Amino acid sequence: MNNQDFTTTILVDQKPKEVFNAINNVRQWWSEEIDGNTEKLNDEFTYHYKDVHSCKMKLIEVIPDEKVVWLVLDNYFSFTKDKSEWIGTKIIFEITQQDNKTKLHFTHEGLVPEYECYNACVNGWTQYIEHSLPDLITTGKGQPNGNEKANTIHEVAARFSELAQQEKWFEIQDELFADNVRSIDPPNSPYFAYAEGKANVRKKGEDWVKRIEAAHKRYTTEPIVAGNHFAVGREIDITVQGLGRIQINEIMIYEVKIGKIVSEQFFY
Repeated sequence: MNNQDFTTTILVDQKPKEVFNAINNVRQWWSEEIDGNTEKLNDEFTYHYKDVHSCKMKLIEVIPDEKVVWLVLDNYFSFTKDKSEWIGTKIIFEITQQDNKTKLHFTHEGLVPEYECYNACVNGWTQYIEHSLPDLITTGKGQPNGNEKANTIHEVAARFSELAQQEKWFEIQDELFADNVRSIDPPNSPYFAYAEGKANVRKKGEDWVKRIEAAHKRYTTEPIVAGNHFAVGREIDITVQGLGRIQINEIMIYEVKIGKIVSEQFFY
């Protein structure tokens, strides 16, 4: 097994049988959009998430209370150029006991950093395996994907504009930004550096807001939509710690994929 394969481990108080049963209850921790059987050897099922991701799995190893292995028979990502990613890889759940607890070791064999989907997939598996599945095991209720469809570019732009008019920029990030969002300013910007990832982009914004001593004028135009991008104009007149009073007139361009903003770029 390639040591670059994505792995993660959780420990719970419940018995191995409870962990095994929860793993096989895929609709309750991964997605409500599962078709097919998910419990017995040679069972096959399909997973679907919005228009972003779909795949077909086959259970190729099932050892009660010890191990479950899925083989990825087919896969589709809307956001990768290489449409073969995931196909032929294995999803492995290994259950053991450790210090009166049950240990679940998860491996996606074949999911390696060279994959175009790697960061998004790691973020996804981390959410499902470290949060949703443990919730199902310990409380009986996981956090699976629902049946909702992705927002269109026009819906995203409209919601962005609604929040921007209220200066609710962090709400925009929370609601509309993808986990792997990129924030790009002009080279050698005196104000901001490049940031990638939702947490880093938020910190970039928080650090800037902390420096604002007074806001004299803030205005954002209505969005213009073209393809999978929308643009707004932004004019601000503010007093900033260490910079004094400054005016910025800028164009802000946002790229949207599968109902989420994946990049913001500023021109000023």
